[in-house]
Amino acid sequence: MEHRFSRWTCVTLLAGCFWASAAAGQAPPAEPEQSLEEIVTTAARIPETLLRTAADVTIITRQDLERRQITTVADALRTVPALNVVQSGTPGSVTSVFARGGNSNHTLVLIDGVRVNSPTNGVFDFANLTTDGVERIEVVRGPTSALYGSDGLTAVINIISKKGEGKPNVTVRADAGSYQTFREQARSSGAVGLLGYSVDLSRTDSSGKFAHDEMNNTAGAVRLDAKVDPTLSVDLTARYTHAFKNLPGVRGRTDFFTGLPDPTQSTREDQTNVTLGATHNPTSWYDHRIQLSYVGDDVDFRDPLEPLSTADTTTSRFAADWQHNFRPISWDALSVGLQLEQSSGESRDQFGGKLFSENITNLAFYGQNQATLWDRLILGVGARVDDNSAFGSHVSPKFSSAFLIKETGSKLRASYGEGFRAPTLNDLFFPGFSNPDLKPEENRSLEFGIDQSLWRDRIQAKLTWFQSRFRNLIQALAPTFKPTNVAHARTQGLEASLALRPGYGLDVVGNYTYLDSRDDAGQQLLRRPQNTWNVTANYAVTTRVNVNSTLLYVGRRVDIDPVTFGRAENTKYVKWDAGASVVVVNEVWKLRKLTAYAKLDNILGVHYEEALGFPTLGRAYLLGVSGEF
Repeated sequence: MEHRFSRWTCVTLLAGCFWASAAAGQAPPAEPEQSLEEIVTTAARIPETLLRTAADVTIITRQDLERRQITTVADALRTVPALNVVQSGTPGSVTSVFARGGNSNHTLVLIDGVRVNSPTNGVFDFANLTTDGVERIEVVRGPTSALYGSDGLTAVINIISKKGEGKPNVTVRADAGSYQTFREQARSSGAVGLLGYSVDLSRTDSSGKFAHDEMNNTAGAVRLDAKVDPTLSVDLTARYTHAFKNLPGVRGRTDFFTGLPDPTQSTREDQTNVTLGATHNPTSWYDHRIQLSYVGDDVDFRDPLEPLSTADTTTSRFAADWQHNFRPISWDALSVGLQLEQSSGESRDQFGGKLFSENITNLAFYGQNQATLWDRLILGVGARVDDNSAFGSHVSPKFSSAFLIKETGSKLRASYGEGFRAPTLNDLFFPGFSNPDLKPEENRSLEFGIDQSLWRDRIQAKLTWFQSRFRNLIQALAPTFKPTNVAHARTQGLEASLALRPGYGLDVVGNYTYLDSRDDAGQQLLRRPQNTWNVTANYAVTTRVNVNSTLLYVGRRVDIDPVTFGRAENTKYVKWDAGASVVVVNEVWKLRKLTAYAKLDNILGVHYEEALGFPTLGRAYLLGVSGEF
């Protein structure tokens, strides 16, 4: 049941945080020191400064997540340009990400550089992925198949684990709020001798907004780093999630026979990711890294009213990647690598019988060379060859360039790339609804952009134009619903970002995206809004008090009406969230810090549906306290 509270409650909570800033008795922070230039690793598979990458990149840091009190990766991605996050109802429901107008299975998702898209449907469901143990999120827009292979048609999202450093510390936190929401978290990180460690655990429970809407999520993340000798380091990362969700009977979720809302469905997911890597730096101009990984996912769907819909799907992916980086001269970097993947999937019916059990092997060779000439002109060329046991070979090239005008703080960018999506296990093998003769979906994309810095980097602006052409898109055609390469689509648009960091604790970031997405009949693609924008403001009132506010606008978009199954317009909406944190106690005995938190979501109480027929939560609050030892 929804817990309602008045606007006066919102005002009181925010006013209390501002009052605490005065009680803290500290002046606002002085003019801040200039931060070190950010490093991005996803764009070229090697560390490089953000200034010297030719790709269109957004970085979400750990500080961003903590300031906004974000607990799920999906919520962190909502303010990234050209990304549209669609959650099918309340928290714990299926959550997809559409990038630059592509399908949700055109966005490649990595955790520590390891592919986690499902082998059975090609999509990664963000419903249960928390920010526990996450150090940063790097989003690279545009085709990335030249480096990462299948699914990288429109963007790659890389979630990078937190590395333990410094003196060991322990933090515990508890939150409670609307919809009987409770969240407990414990984390510890640091270094002991040559070993760095980071451990995060959390548990979230909520009753949801409707009857039969309960959810729970238990997550754990571990990272270990060891410096074996000056030239060799070894790392191990592991993440586990167990999640359960009762699916309420809403307009978009109906019984197949009666057409009435179905209040009995539920899902359970267990996901495991393990990565073991070793990096060797034998010389100043050469290093190489070998990485072994396992991704396992077990998803159960239950519907007592329709037992034939019950399904258990288990997937796994084993991968080995060996990458070599050469820097024979200071202005040139060459990376080459070999990757082997085996993806498996098994689906069982309500009686435990196998619907199918299949696997696909993929062997790939990739390479990229990036040269920086005269310390101004950056040129990159890369390609990847995939040899797939299901459909044969595929080549993915990419060309990129950037030109730095240091005198004006400008960077001009241009790139052309091709991406592909391999047919999934469901596409190829699902009994009665598959086609073994499918070809990969393909995308060709062109983009131009300019980045501009002013006022000693206190003002940063970006503008990017992109255009993509999709072909051989796979669709299930009536009456047999056999998947076939028949569809084509085109998307084009503009992305604009403006960041203001005048100092004295104030940061303001705004993003706007215009998107024109059409299928081969000229119709707008589903769930792709033409206009989206957001503004996030953060103000460190004092060294102890921080307030944050986010305003998100999502424009009108076309969807499928869950009753008539015809095309229908989903209404625009504006969502306003805000939060604050106050350090109540500092350095008392063994307690390093005691912090109080307040967060308000959907302050305006807007009723909206990201997916038509699936209402989201209303106005909500969350209060918490954490102690660091």
